[in-house]
Amino acid sequence: MDLDLMFERLAHSAELQPFRELVERIEAYDRKHSSDLIRTLRVFFAANANASEAADRLYLHRNSLPYRLARVQELTGLDLKDHRARLALQLGILATTTEREMRDEAEHP
Repeated sequence: MDLDLMFERLAHSAELQPFRELVERIEAYDRKHSSDLIRTLRVFFAANANASEAADRLYLHRNSLPYRLARVQELTGLDLKDHRARLALQLGILATTTEREMRDEAEHP
């Protein structure tokens, strides 16, 4: 089973459009405010939704990560404590992430 190929096909799927739109809201916010919410989410998910570990990986004070995640919740209307909401955001990130970004992310979370 080639997971990279499966994810690559899924990333370009039209069915992921609603998930892309969720993430595009966050990307627009990042551009407008020079913030780093998408990267924060990527690292948060790479840390298996462990906020302490994600904060360490991002070199953030432990209180900064919950603030960023709260901003994501405000922008999307999703509760990140809900596993389905986290999956929706992960799918959106997958759908908007380039192949190069995926490789870089795997090498340097």
